Amino acid sequence: MTPDTRLAVGSLAKSMVATAVARLAAAGALSLDDAAATHVPELGGVAWAERATIRDLLANRSGLPLLDALEFPESSPDDDRVLARFAADIARAEPTDVRWSYTNSGWCLLGRALETVTGLVWEDAMREVVFGPLGMVETSFTSDAVPRACGHAGLEPVAPWQPRALGPAGSTLLSTAGDLLRLAAAHMEDEALAPLRVPQAEVRIHAWVDTWCLGWARFDGPVFGWDGLITGMRSELRFDPKERSADVLLTNGSNGRTLYRSMFDVPLDLEPSAGAAGDLSRFAGTYGWPDRRYTVEARGDALVLEGDGRTVEALPIDARVFLVDAGNPDTPTVTFDDDVLYVMVWALPRVRE
Repeated sequence: MTPDTRLAVGSLAKSMVATAVARLAAAGALSLDDAAATHVPELGGVAWAERATIRDLLANRSGLPLLDALEFPESSPDDDRVLARFAADIARAEPTDVRWSYTNSGWCLLGRALETVTGLVWEDAMREVVFGPLGMVETSFTSDAVPRACGHAGLEPVAPWQPRALGPAGSTLLSTAGDLLRLAAAHMEDEALAPLRVPQAEVRIHAWVDTWCLGWARFDGPVFGWDGLITGMRSELRFDPKERSADVLLTNGSNGRTLYRSMFDVPLDLEPSAGAAGDLSRFAGTYGWPDRRYTVEARGDALVLEGDGRTVEALPIDARVFLVDAGNPDTPTVTFDDDVLYVMVWALPRVRE
């Protein structure tokens, strides 16, 4: 492992896609206030996509359909029309009424918009609009014949997860510590990229995000950045425009977020407090999407959550946050916000029967 070892960076690809959109907007090729359907022809005539803007997609508040089959497809065809077909699949699904939710599929629609605006497949658009101009010569894709690190779960090597349809969301992009620092430097130096740091959603999700902007999260400081999670690898990027400093951590192990919090002294409150959430019965119910469900029951001083093939006890930390597994590097807690259960950063709305 060296500073120029290529690793899969997962969802940091979303921040790179946002960078491409901002650079195209600065060049006048599109506007952040254009309707999503304007640049994604497969969404033409779809009500939510005619209403939601490119800015809304970047802000994770477009109201697009949320389905497990769209967020986490196991595989996809590997050809240059894959994003067009994926956009058509999204167009046929029912939209979801949530104020804010992280989404993979929304960023794939942004990748499709890059294709229609530039006339290139999204990978080539990224090379032309971002990687080349920013000097990110070590950033590539899994389809390129380049050496890369192997991911691990514990000490065991694991096969990469790389459906091409989710490329703009982070499934196929490889980068290095040096290139991610070049990305951070560009965001601190180029005023055309400053709009991506404007807060859009005050959705505080414990262990994850204080405020979401446009392709970046904002943390205390203010510090900006985002994380990448992909099979057997983790990535973290943080930068502080005021201090003109940045740090990157890339790991080929699945405990990278715990490692980051330890190395950079990022405290994470995981101490349960009995009674901190008051009457727990108000959280009871079913939450989810058409093909993903969580049930929540109040039992004594805890909640019992059942979903994603497991049952866990959740102990209150405060009025909204519950501890489910202090040893989990990625999802030690879940967060409630009105009638939404956030598992990681995905919003599962309460199901009204």
